[in-house]
Amino acid sequence: MIDSNIEEKAAYLRKKFIQTAWLVDASHVASSLSCIDIITALYFGNILRYNIANPQLPDRDRFILSKGHAALALYNALCEAGFFSRDELYTYCKPGSIFGGHPTPKIPGIECATGALGHGLSFAVGTALSLRQNKSDSLIYVITGDGECQEGAIWEAAMSITHFNLSNLIWIIDNNKWQITGETKKVMGLEPLEKKLLSFGFDVFTVNGHNQQEIINVLRINRTRLPKKPLAIIANTIKGKGTSILENKADAHDKKPTKSEYETILQEFGISKEEV
Repeated sequence: MIDSNIEEKAAYLRKKFIQTAWLVDASHVASSLSCIDIITALYFGNILRYNIANPQLPDRDRFILSKGHAALALYNALCEAGFFSRDELYTYCKPGSIFGGHPTPKIPGIECATGALGHGLSFAVGTALSLRQNKSDSLIYVITGDGECQEGAIWEAAMSITHFNLSNLIWIIDNNKWQITGETKKVMGLEPLEKKLLSFGFDVFTVNGHNQQEIINVLRINRTRLPKKPLAIIANTIKGKGTSILENKADAHDKKPTKSEYETILQEFGISKEEV
């Protein structure tokens, strides 16, 4: 559940993700690359409490990827953690596979189906209330996209989180500043995001979403002494980080790179075809 050299682990998982995306001809690669470092910190930075032998263990922590289109980043982490094999993952989006373009509970380690944007945070609210009622010390972490925060359900959930003071729920916003139709600020601006979250009653932290130490420092919660207020974390990230083909490109959101583009991406990540 923990890797002593988390930066090396993050670099390794980015490479494994790119290899897998190339082999299964995946789309939404840019969306996965913006949040994969956060997911790595959760699963390998001594943050999440999980059990690969019993994924439904009652005292597990919960993680919900509300921006479900980045599913392959999560699958990659779950595979590395040991929930299933790499060969199983290579059936991604093939007929009969449990690994679809968006996560579902059929997959070991997945808590709920996401992808219809705006619903993962509301699901987390219900889960957090249930955990509290059952006097559980389990925590629930949620990643939403920044474009996803234009959904009304997000703000209904935000009101509920602070109204019920759900300090066992940690909300992470993948602030990569792009969505499917363009720059988030031009489609429907979120700023001043921090002030909005503060006005709802959150404690707000802003981190570099690609810096493992920063991410881990803010995500590590003392479960025996929860924060006085719920936490909202703005993780500033780069859409398509690591490749010139996808970084901050208007058409990158759900792009499926061509064969030649994938060859460039492999080179930029230092991956040889023999290695794949």
